Amino acid sequence: MTRTQSIVLVSIAGLLLAAPAARAQVADPVLYSVDSPPSDFEYGCFGPCECPVLVRGPLTGTFSLRQSHIGPLYTDYDVLNVLWKVPGTTDAIKITGSGTYRRGGEAANMDQLVLDLSFDGGPAQHFDSGLVPTTVQFPAIDKRISLHSEYCHDSVLVVVAKPGGTASAGLDSAAPSLVMTPNPFDATTAIGFTLSRDAVVDLAVFDVGGRRVRAILSGVTMPHGTHVSVWDGRCDDGTNAAPGLYLVRLQSPHGAVTRALSKLR
Repeated sequence: MTRTQSIVLVSIAGLLLAAPAARAQVADPVLYSVDSPPSDFEYGCFGPCECPVLVRGPLTGTFSLRQSHIGPLYTDYDVLNVLWKVPGTTDAIKITGSGTYRRGGEAANMDQLVLDLSFDGGPAQHFDSGLVPTTVQFPAIDKRISLHSEYCHDSVLVVVAKPGGTASAGLDSAAPSLVMTPNPFDATTAIGFTLSRDAVVDLAVFDVGGRRVRAILSGVTMPHGTHVSVWDGRCDDGTNAAPGLYLVRLQSPHGAVTRALSKLR
């Protein structure tokens, strides 16, 4: 065996012996809880298109953060076990996935959150906040991540989280729920909603341009529990609303929820 071969073998052996020690130094994941509000999921129109957000709902759940690399400018983390929920038309939408988070900078504090997320088991979609100035002090995280940099039609997640807190991924029990049956509809549709507390509510139908079409409840005090109102497909002036997509919005002191509704004729 030549001297060069001996040096190579010793180097390889040293790397193999060092590998277990390096793995042992990997930090344990830290459980984070998403604060809801202000965390939420938004789908609709953003930026230069100047049309309304079509759907918005509270985001709840947990994820884990594990330090992966410390560099001269940035510290990198793995984002693991994303388990989130947002209200759906019938059941809550489950969001799962993973990604990365980095924080640091040369002249100013910057951070970036990148996540590949699946909605109800569908294909993973790539959400990215971009590398932007930080707004909160670590270990807290406050980022807006989107598919298309919030340009026109987009999906946006507002992630405000900190370590600890509840590990539950359930929905906020104080937030109102809203569902329409049937949807799409021909002549009339039942609008059901549940309040966890007594509240003064506004329930209205809007077109996709944000103009109110029909006020169904306006400043009405409602007891906690489940309630049902009916929209007959007519506008405030009594005329028949045109076929198309509408937005039903329920507003109370405990939050607001908006759902899309399709009228067939």
